[in-house]
Amino acid sequence: MSSASRPQPSWLLLLPSLPLEVTLSDIRSRHGSTISQVLQKAAGISSSFSTVTILDVAVSTNLGNVGNDSESFCYSALQTFLGQLYSLICLLCAENSIDIQCGNDVDVRILLLKEVAVDGPPEDTVQAVEDHHSVGPIVSLRRLASCGRPWQRVCSTDDEDGEIQLQLFLKLRNEALDESKGKIVIERLPSNPSHPASSTNMTASAAGDQATRVRHDAVAVGGTFDHLHVGHKLLLSMTALVINPNVQPDVNVERSLIVGITGDKLLENKKFSEHLQDWHQRQAAVQSFLLAFLVVNEPLQNLPSTMKEKQDETLGQIVKNNLPSGLVIEYVEIFDAFGPTITNESISALVLSGETRAGGEAVNSKRAEKQWASLDIFEVDVLDSAEADRENSNHAAQDFQNKLSSTEIRRRLAKKSGTAD
Repeated sequence: MSSASRPQPSWLLLLPSLPLEVTLSDIRSRHGSTISQVLQKAAGISSSFSTVTILDVAVSTNLGNVGNDSESFCYSALQTFLGQLYSLICLLCAENSIDIQCGNDVDVRILLLKEVAVDGPPEDTVQAVEDHHSVGPIVSLRRLASCGRPWQRVCSTDDEDGEIQLQLFLKLRNEALDESKGKIVIERLPSNPSHPASSTNMTASAAGDQATRVRHDAVAVGGTFDHLHVGHKLLLSMTALVINPNVQPDVNVERSLIVGITGDKLLENKKFSEHLQDWHQRQAAVQSFLLAFLVVNEPLQNLPSTMKEKQDETLGQIVKNNLPSGLVIEYVEIFDAFGPTITNESISALVLSGETRAGGEAVNSKRAEKQWASLDIFEVDVLDSAEADRENSNHAAQDFQNKLSSTEIRRRLAKKSGTAD
């Protein structure tokens, strides 16, 4: 089979449930070896076939009564949880020299699952995933198993919890999908389930009112999104989680996720601009990630169609996705730091990284001039290499930071191609 006709490698890693407030050190001690082995194997496939292997990492956590289908959720705890997972993946990639300039890149996407009880009788375990009310990005194991994604390989941990989860996944998949979808390779990898967690499980009551944030019907996020990396993925994931889920299908509420993506003209003076992706490439990468995160709970045949609109003189190009859930995603070309946040009054929330906090304040100042309501600001922590620092691995710590910088990625690509100064 030629490389042109060969399907893109796509793998799934199932991780047993983790506490919401687990530390990075705990995740590494319990699942670090498993994740590292999967990353290395997937990177080998990428290198062999000159492509990028997609790796969906599905993990469940104890969300209590929030974060699943309610109109409020523990934002801070959930973004820290996702941040720890992405930090570990970034660190493991740095330690194993897995990256775009190495020709062995792996496109990792963390998917959130509803927690499945694995310590009860079999009939109770199955019943735990019979519930179909999961909407939005947090889905049941049944939804994951029946979504029809073309995974060629499914990996799991070799402990008891991992085996129960794997067998339940396979049972649900076989019930939902025709055998013509193709066989998948099953691989069980060593883990350390006996490692004790240093944190306690979080419930809605334990989280307290201060940790609970209200979700919104119209949420915006902005950025350049050049060479999409784990920092971008965390930002986009949390933006999707801020969207109010459609918990009442009979109620017609317009919901929109608006992504402002910097136009090419504003980036002409960027360093190593010859390796800068154009707007269409960056928009496509953002779209691919968001759809993978948001549409996992829909059957394959219900995947949304994409519609392109003509260029607008104010905001530039717009691409829309109309999801089966009723959510509309808009990818908007922007020419300033404000974009649609000061042209669309219906937007009520803005998600940004901690290093761009001042941008949120500027947006709200502009909205105040129009006598519009201020945006509710959701801040995403900047990922750091604390774990690498603790291990006294200066090379790994530096490589970790390099993977979170689009400029550094372009510099390394320029060096590889011989165009760096």
